[in-house]
Amino acid sequence: MSDQPGIRSDSSPPAADSGGIGCLAGIGTAIAIPTVVFCGILIANALNPSCGTPGDSGGCEMGLASGTIGAIVIGLALGAVVAILTTIASRSSRKGTPLKSDAARRDGPRR
Repeated sequence: MSDQPGIRSDSSPPAADSGGIGCLAGIGTAIAIPTVVFCGILIANALNPSCGTPGDSGGCEMGLASGTIGAIVIGLALGAVVAILTTIASRSSRKGTPLKSDAARRDGPRR
């Protein structure tokens, strides 16, 4: 039964890929930066007495939109950099330690 392709004979889960951690860190950064900027501009607009008055004519709302759109671009670029650096750091730290599955493949089946 273990000779069939696609069926694993052992019940251990596959080893975690180090790129997954970097990807999650990058996505978290790309989401967190625009969220923080949006909340900061929203609070600044709430504290500004001229926002929402007839003389404002939507300037505060446009500042909120354009600031958030700019932060999305910056967050995406920063998220990509964080993902790359995290992946490189985790792979270099694992380079010296072989995985159990690598040792098992190299040594062959135990008897």
